[in-house]
Amino acid sequence: MIASLVTSGDIIVPILILTMFEAAGLALLYHFTKHGVVWRDFLPNLLAGDFLLAAWWLSAKHHAWPFVAAALLLSFVCHLFDLARRWRKRA
Repeated sequence: MIASLVTSGDIIVPILILTMFEAAGLALLYHFTKHGVVWRDFLPNLLAGDFLLAAWWLSAKHHAWPFVAAALLLSFVCHLFDLARRWRKRA
């Protein structure tokens, strides 16, 4: 059962929905309490993972390779943005 969820890609959509709720919850927590993580600090990392999940879903659903490549490219860009932000903070 788990193997079929993974290979079919059907588990990915609930994971993406949960990460969107996570992002909204973290942003609201910081907005109302000024405790926690600022959205600028977690969003690039979260989006990189979400784009990887999107690439997995596109591949599992047999979409054309340019769509999979675009999702992977967007994930890479988010990773680079996150890395650049973290690198500047420590310098």
